[in-house]
Amino acid sequence: MRALRKGISPIIATVLLILIAIAAGIVIYAFATGWIGGRLNEGSGPQAVLVVETGYWNGKNAFVLYVRNDGGVVANITRAYITNPDGSIDKVDINNGKGVAINPGNVAEVDVKNQTIVIAGYTYKITLVSTDGAEVTYTVRA
Repeated sequence: MRALRKGISPIIATVLLILIAIAAGIVIYAFATGWIGGRLNEGSGPQAVLVVETGYWNGKNAFVLYVRNDGGVVANITRAYITNPDGSIDKVDINNGKGVAINPGNVAEVDVKNQTIVIAGYTYKITLVSTDGAEVTYTVRA
């Protein structure tokens, strides 16, 4: 005895294939025109790209870093985090919270005033953070 099995009709199968092809075409067109791709990139993170050219301990009260902005927008560096040799971290507001603005392609001097005692011969890791979230880390030997 044969089981009675019915498949979908050829007309319904053809209609489904056409609908799938149209939906795939719409998705490809949307990405190609940037409609969806542009929405995915909005607010995707920092636009500034920070690079530390060089840095040193000035022997008094601050680490001095020369920072270049390779990004496409102005970077405003407002915070720094100093990781001490013992592992503790100090948060420092740059320029009393006003920050240092660096235009794209320019280099600026950033003074990170340390709140604790700096011991000569030890290394300190300094992380600079801009208002858009871009950050860079540099190690300085005092």
